[in-house]
Amino acid sequence: MLAVEIVSSLSLIMDRITKPALYAAAGIPFYWRIETGDGLTVHTHKIDPEHEVYRSSGTFQEQIVTAEPWEIDLPISRITPRYL
Repeated sequence: MLAVEIVSSLSLIMDRITKPALYAAAGIPFYWRIETGDGLTVHTHKIDPEHEVYRSSGTFQEQIVTAEPWEIDLPISRITPRYL
C-alpha cells in the first residue's frame, strides 16, 4: 500500500506532518510527498514499523527510480497536479 500527498499551500501542516503521522499509525508501509514549490519534487518514505514513523528513502526532481513498493522508473514531467 502507498499513500501519496501533493502538498498544497492551503494545507502545508496537514500534508507534511499530520497526514504522514496518521498513515504511519495506520501501518501504511509507503508514503510519498510531492512538493510543488519550485517545480515538482517527490520525497519517498518507508515506514519504520517498530516506531510507527516514516524514514526518508529518496528525493527525486527529474526521475523517480525505485524498487519499492514496486519497481518504478517515471519521469517527474509526467506528473501534473490538477491545479498547476
